[in-house]
Amino acid sequence: MIKTAIFDLDEILLNREKAIEQMFELILDKCYEDINSTVKSSMLKKFKEYDKESYGHNEKSVVFESFFDESPPKYRLLRSDIQDYWNNNFPNCFTTNSNTINIVNTLKKKVKVAIVTNGSTQRQKAKIYNTNLNSCFEIIVISE
Repeated sequence: MIKTAIFDLDEILLNREKAIEQMFELILDKCYEDINSTVKSSMLKKFKEYDKESYGHNEKSVVFESFFDESPPKYRLLRSDIQDYWNNNFPNCFTTNSNTINIVNTLKKKVKVAIVTNGSTQRQKAKIYNTNLNSCFEIIVISE
């Protein structure tokens, strides 16, 4: 008999790719001016590539530095500010899917539900609380 359903956070409960797209929009608003749609699409593709290369690493300055080197902005974040900018903004880029929440709440009526995730405790907690997933789960484990 199944007693617990365990979910991973990133790419199961939350759509990280959409969050990366939202983060990219924040960067455009902060650092760039008047980007046409063709250039914007190309820039987004490169930003996603840089992010993918650094996926799983807490230090995100490499993503920004590489991106800024390739697509010089009008306003460039200082290397010392990049990590704080990522930590403060990226968790707010996530949203939940109502179908996912419905599934979790349906399961919750029959079994315990848990999140087990890796990554920075600060960022993972922020994602969980900003999306209100903490109210859906009885158990939350962050490996850091």
